[in-house]
Amino acid sequence: MLKHLKVPESEAQEAKVFLEDCKALNDGFLPIKKDGFVLWPLNFEVEGEIIVCTGLQSKRVSRDYRLKLPSKIRKIVPRAFDIFGNIAIVKLSDESFEYSKIIAESLLASNSNVDRVALDLGVKGEYRIRELEMIAGESDFVSIHKENGFEFELDISKVYFSPRLAMERKRVYDLSMDGEQVLDAFAGASPFSVALASKGCNITAVDSNPQAELWSNNNFQLNGIPKSKYTFICSRIEDLVSSLPDYDRIIMNNPMNSLSYLESLSHKLKSGGVIHLYNIIDKSEKFEIQDFLGSEFECVLEREVHPYSPQSSLKVFDILKSFSNVQSTNQ
Repeated sequence: MLKHLKVPESEAQEAKVFLEDCKALNDGFLPIKKDGFVLWPLNFEVEGEIIVCTGLQSKRVSRDYRLKLPSKIRKIVPRAFDIFGNIAIVKLSDESFEYSKIIAESLLASNSNVDRVALDLGVKGEYRIRELEMIAGESDFVSIHKENGFEFELDISKVYFSPRLAMERKRVYDLSMDGEQVLDAFAGASPFSVALASKGCNITAVDSNPQAELWSNNNFQLNGIPKSKYTFICSRIEDLVSSLPDYDRIIMNNPMNSLSYLESLSHKLKSGGVIHLYNIIDKSEKFEIQDFLGSEFECVLEREVHPYSPQSSLKVFDILKSFSNVQSTNQ
């Protein structure tokens, strides 16, 4: 059985370009057309609607690294892994950890665009940084990652960046408009900010990690964003929020802890504005906006970005502040 990304036929070509760009398209299998949708076969999981079904084998050579492994190992290694630039990042179970070297060799042999392999030992600390161990190739975690026509250079071991959010960043980019005032409250290396600034938005990017400030400024310059379009503030958002102006759009990409900041940041949203809230949530749990905010706020979209564990998912909630309940102070 193989994971596929399900998209409407009208979006099939755009999805293919995206999957090829981030090396997620499994060219060992063919796309499946069914009931007005196209199922694109995946090398690793991306955000979007994922369908698990029997793959349609292609005559081309598969890039599934597991096929190069002995059968006893093949059964216990993950199919999914991340690619950041030319670094493959794989998370192994305790059972498969002892085979990490041969797994790394297989990943290198199966992906010509990869020259380093790192073990993902989990996200830790205030800065949401992955603890990584390089197990193949040069011990250097700096790479240039390309997505949606942008380039992001950073040290993935020192600053937050998720390759799996590429389609989500494209979605928010498509929703934004020239001239918007945008707060990127947990910016990391600023991939959201760079994309929106390129569309004419005025960006305030905030992150408490000094390395985030270093690599964010680098990425704004790398993508030709003039300094007049962005401000990066190295600070904890809770220490800064009272002094900030109001915004048309607020991005809250801190999945482990976003809800703690929702109420305070909601006061900085203009009427008609939108918060994009990213939160890891139990699959049996239902998010009710009324449990956190007043009646002027409405959750207008809820979608799974990608599974996080067997029991939980990373979800995005688009929260709109309506005009209807805003009253004039002159009345």
